[in-house]
Order: sequence, then C-alpha cells, then structure tokens
Amino acid sequence: MWTPDSFLIMLQGNISKRNENDSRGRSTDLYLAHTMTLPIPIQRLNQATMTLFLWVAMSSFIFLQAGDYQSQTTADPDISVESLKLRVIPLEKSELQVETEAWQDLLKSKATEIIELEIQEISAEGEEKDQINQRVAAKARERTLIADRMTIVMNAFQTKGGDPAEFKDYMASVTGIQVDIKEIGKTSSRVVSWLKSEEGGIRWAVNLLWFVVTLIVFRFIALLLGNITRKALERTAGNSSELSKNFFTHAVRKLIFLVGLIVALDLIGVKSGPFLAAFGAAGFILGFALQDTLANLAAGIMILFHRPYDIGNFVTAGGVTGKVTRMNLAATTFLTGDNQQVIVPNGSIWGDVITNVTGSETRRVDMSFGISYDDDMDKAESLILDILKQHPKVLKHPAPAVKTHELGDFSVNLICRPWVKTADYWTVHWDVIKQVKKRFDAEGLSFPYPQHDVHVSQVS
Repeated sequence: MWTPDSFLIMLQGNISKRNENDSRGRSTDLYLAHTMTLPIPIQRLNQATMTLFLWVAMSSFIFLQAGDYQSQTTADPDISVESLKLRVIPLEKSELQVETEAWQDLLKSKATEIIELEIQEISAEGEEKDQINQRVAAKARERTLIADRMTIVMNAFQTKGGDPAEFKDYMASVTGIQVDIKEIGKTSSRVVSWLKSEEGGIRWAVNLLWFVVTLIVFRFIALLLGNITRKALERTAGNSSELSKNFFTHAVRKLIFLVGLIVALDLIGVKSGPFLAAFGAAGFILGFALQDTLANLAAGIMILFHRPYDIGNFVTAGGVTGKVTRMNLAATTFLTGDNQQVIVPNGSIWGDVITNVTGSETRRVDMSFGISYDDDMDKAESLILDILKQHPKVLKHPAPAVKTHELGDFSVNLICRPWVKTADYWTVHWDVIKQVKKRFDAEGLSFPYPQHDVHVSQVS
C-alpha cells in the first residue's frame, strides 16, 4: 500500500542515487549514513504539516528531474520541418518548454546579429551599405527559418497543455519588418529582398496559391457531393420532400466547404483551433441575444421533418395564402396570387394552423345552384349531372354528386360536387358555372333572386 512512510523511503532512495552519481568521490556508506538522518518521524507531525512536507518534497524531486533535460532539437538549427514535427511528438510538456526556450534563444541570437548589422548600416555609405543590407536580408531569411521551427515546437507545447503566449509575443516582436518613413529606400529594398527570398515572399505566394487552389477544389468537391446526396435521397427516399432534399444537399455542401476552408487556412499557417473556440464562445453569447431566431430555426427543423408542406404547394399558413417558393430553417417565402413575395418566420407558421391546399392529388369542387320553386328539380339535377359527365376534366371516380340540398327563403338549392385533379380545380369550377347558366337559360329554368312582397293596408 502507498503510505507516507513508503513514499519518503523511495524519495530518499532516489536522492541517494542522484547524489551518489553527482559526487562519485564521496563514500557511499558515509552518505547513506547521512541520509538516514533525513526522515522526520511522521507520527509526530500533524496532518497539515505532513501534507505540506510531502508536497514540497515531491515538487523538489520533480524539479530536480526536469532540470536535467537539455534541448535536443536545437542541436541542428537546420533540421527539416518534417523531422522536427516527428521529434516533438514523444516529448512531455516540461521538455517542450525547454525546447521552446532553446529555440527562442536561437531566435534572440539571430535577431541580435541583425540589430548589430543595422547599427553598422547607420554609419555606412555607398557600396558598404549595400553589402550590409544584403547581409541583413540573408540574416532575416535565417531568422525566418528559426521562427518556423520555433512555431512547430510552440504548437506542440500548446497541444500538451502549455501556454505559449509569451513565446508568441516575443517572436512576433522580433520577426516583423520595421518600416521607417525616413529611410524609405532602405525599407523598400528590404521588402523587395523579402519578396524575392524563398523563405519570404515566394513562400507566401506559393501558400496563397495553394490556399486558392484548395478552396476551388473543395468547392468542386462540395458541389459534387451535394449532387450525389440529392440523387441518393431521390432514389432511397422517394417520398422525401423537396425541403429535406434541399436542406441535406446544402448542409453537405457547406460542411465540405468549411472543411476545405480549415485545410486552406492550415496551409498558410493559420491555426483554426482558436477561431473555432472563439466561434463557440460567441455562439454561446449570441444564443441569448437571438432567442427568437433560434425559435425560428427550431420551427424550421420541425417543418423539415414533419413536412406539412413542400416547395410548390399552395398553402395558407402564418396568415398568408400563397405558393411556397423557397424555404430555409429561418423563414418560408410565399408567392401570393397577385405576385407578391411574402416572407414569414417559421416560428409564426409552426405555431399556427397550416392548410395545404395542394397537398393532395385530387380535390372536390363544391358548388351550389338555386332554382325557382316553380321549376322541375329532377330536370335541374339531370342537366347539371349531364354537364359534369361531359366535362373532360371531371373524374369518373369518385363519381360526381348532384343533390337537392335545402329549401331556401327564395330558392330550392342544389349542390354540385365533382372530383377533379388539384391542378384543374379552378378550371372545372369556372367552366361548370358558365355551362350551367347557359343550359338553364336554354331549358327555361330560372335563377331566382331575393324579393320581398310588400302589402299596403289603408287605415281609416
């Protein structure tokens, strides 16, 4: 069992071995006798004192072990980037901190050399000044190489829990190009030299080219996978709505393009981790500020999966009647009969009654005709039924119905209920009304209109 006594004994053994290796000229027996006087009787210590003593001893022990580590990656400052990335993988956080400090020392040394040359350049003239300027440009390229490798070590240090903020600030302060408007000639020559160098402008130009190419390639892949997703939905889910097809197609395209953007940013040295963390924090804050918008998004998801209507349907929802032309997770766009575009938030739609006028393939046309009390009801029914049977767009099944419905105040009312395809609803409605009027006039049947009989009585 792990007890404070056993811990102290093991700690003494490690210290004894370390001191024996460090002082080889001393007598081992003498030193062991010395270490035997170190333990403090634990039973005489209270719990708080014992805990503090153990913490100090353990911290000192870890510090002694960490203090022995020496930087390995800086032995060859020209180490390849690929090799350096592999060498930092097995290192611990404390070791990576030592490595980062060692690379910072190299960067500091190179920056000092550049500063010394710039100081010499102040008093130099003519050809000597040009030579110093060239040497400064060469040293700047070497500094860029060191900064690149230091960045790799810093990223590994951060990945394993370290805080490289101080190192990043230092590197940013010594690797930039100083612009002096009083020495515009010197500054411009350095900028031109940087643009022509392989580790400067040329590398950034290549990186930017790869950035653009990567975005174009992933854009093409996003379109291709979006089309494949749509075709797969059409084959495997034949009854899926147009809304769901559009949603999943656009979601796949945007997701693939987002991955491409992350890859492209990584190519130019921009790490996406901090941006994603910032977006996450911003999203948490915006979630409270955009509660209504989030409610619309939730309603859009409900509409997407429950499918009360689809694009192209004629719908009454959210107080608007019109054809659905476009929809996203936030709102639905309607085109009204008089050609107005009305955008309704999905929250208003999902929380209200939804009437899908064209949701079915067939519809029943309900019409009513009134005849005079003096007319023949059977003849009127027969004429209307004959008109329905002769109309090419009236369906045979279900069969149309023509019945005497009620005895009104001024007329005998007949109902006419043919079944038609949804797209033919208004065509049949208008045609039947027109033909009934013509046939009734031809057959002597009348359409009574409201009238009142007034009786006047003379009072003496």
